[in-house]
Amino acid sequence: MFKKTDIAAALSELRVQSRTAEDNIISEANRILINDLFTENKILQNLKQYADSYEVISEEDVNPERIFTLKEIKMMAIQYRLKFLDSKYYKFEIPYEAVLKIKELNTTCKKELKHFRILSLAEAFSDKIPKKNAALFVKTNHDNYYVIHTWGSDLEGSRKWKYWPLRNVETLAATIFIFTLLVTLLLPTHLITLDRKATYWCGYRAGTFFHLLIFFTGFTTYFTITFAKNFSSSNWNKSNDFD
Repeated sequence: MFKKTDIAAALSELRVQSRTAEDNIISEANRILINDLFTENKILQNLKQYADSYEVISEEDVNPERIFTLKEIKMMAIQYRLKFLDSKYYKFEIPYEAVLKIKELNTTCKKELKHFRILSLAEAFSDKIPKKNAALFVKTNHDNYYVIHTWGSDLEGSRKWKYWPLRNVETLAATIFIFTLLVTLLLPTHLITLDRKATYWCGYRAGTFFHLLIFFTGFTTYFTITFAKNFSSSNWNKSNDFD
């Protein structure tokens, strides 16, 4: 029912769905501004940025199809409940293939690349699941990210919907409301009231809905705070879960 997906492939699909003409115009404007900083008469004024440019990859030197904005990576992380963290937080050995690709990029681009990040499950940063899908990124000269290598077994497609309630406060509230409504509609009238004259659509059912809504909201809030730790929208790029 739910097909498995690779992080890079899912990001490419998301980019097609979310990127607008306006985004492309803004991206091009930023590219012009950044390139303007490094014209001969401005290099000394922006020496630090010029030096830092040798630690990031130039978008002009690589396949644009493998470049993603931070906004797109954030959307992916929130949808699949992933984390996007500095590579130093990854608890397992980076595959040798990835190391070779980094060396090749260093040689081809004549740079010493730094600022690597990994997008993967939270468990991959806390010593639990070494073989799950992960993607290694390096920062670009336009503050985007180039995906260097992916490895591990593909993500379960069901994650996108399984963790939908935990994306943010709004999705959790919507989930509670819909679940409560379904439970209320499925309850037989005789379980709601002892009034034998009561019909299916009656005030008792409405009262039951609001009582259940209060109960499920309280239970879910306690469970979320105790076990889920936080919403995906607020912890997708934070490492404090592992401190």
